[in-house]
Amino acid sequence: MTLTAVSAPEGSHFEFDEVKTAKGSKTLGQVPILVWDKLDAMRLYYTEEGVLGMMDGTSPRVSYQGIARRMKLQGKSDDEIAQAQLEFRPGTRVVGAPTPVSRATKAAKQAAEKVSGDTIAAFLEKVAKGEISEEDLAALTSVNQ
Repeated sequence: MTLTAVSAPEGSHFEFDEVKTAKGSKTLGQVPILVWDKLDAMRLYYTEEGVLGMMDGTSPRVSYQGIARRMKLQGKSDDEIAQAQLEFRPGTRVVGAPTPVSRATKAAKQAAEKVSGDTIAAFLEKVAKGEISEEDLAALTSVNQ
């Protein structure tokens, strides 16, 4: 395990922990993860608004793991990963209105969980290539009839 040259803020430290990808089946190895030891230090670092935003959203650890996973896949160093975690600022949770694309994405995911994902992918590829028209789809689903 390598130590990082990046210093953690007062009231926190970096621990090395394993991160995985591919639904936990592929390890990316040990990476630095920022761990907070003192709530007051975290509040000073992120502000009260930032901490409250975290409480209504994704936990800091999950955010840090996501940063580490993405950057490890990009071949970034432990120091770059640690620095990115320090630069992370929590956002506010925004629930947007569903769009046709988001509804289609959700439906494709649900369908792939019910039947062969490869079959669904092949079907969607045919739609994307224009081999299945919007009219063909409407006839299959009784939409706009």
